[in-house]
Amino acid sequence: MNDNKIKQLYTSNIQNFIASGEQNADNIALSAAVIAQTLLSGNKVLTCADSMAKMMAEHFAGILVNYYEIERPCLPAIALNDHVQNCGLDEINLTNFQERFARQIRAIGNEQDVLVVFSLNNKEPSIKAALETALTRDIQVIAFTSDDGGEIAGLLGDNDIEIRLPTNKPSRTLEIQLFTVHVLSELIDEVIFSM
Repeated sequence: MNDNKIKQLYTSNIQNFIASGEQNADNIALSAAVIAQTLLSGNKVLTCADSMAKMMAEHFAGILVNYYEIERPCLPAIALNDHVQNCGLDEINLTNFQERFARQIRAIGNEQDVLVVFSLNNKEPSIKAALETALTRDIQVIAFTSDDGGEIAGLLGDNDIEIRLPTNKPSRTLEIQLFTVHVLSELIDEVIFSM
């Protein structure tokens, strides 16, 4: 393997992290405040994502339910299931698959909850359906997008928050999402447990 290639990959990724921090600092701080207030008010955080970003939704919900770095009380968060369960005779069709998050939001989402979505390509049909459902139920959304925000950014309402990461490569997006989730988790803990 070429040493220059390795150094170039590290340098490029560090530059993406710096750019992300510069362009998203205010929205990350605002997201932490919104999530902390949601949790302090006795409401919950719902998370969802498709494909590789699914691990990010599960990781963030797991941090809230368990803890990040310092042991603390459990916080109510749910990573929405990406499996379609159907006991009927009909086969599971594409519409049901694309609606899998939206149906769960309709079943358990409340107006004072927050939905956190993680997108890798800014156009996942199941994420778009989840956002549309959240909009109809007045559930605030925090959306992790990348590049230009695409279709996901276009669905966000005035009170929603976008954390747009400056990359168009899914692998780099995931890396920055993970770090950003950890920053967000630390801020949430500081807001809630510094009182």
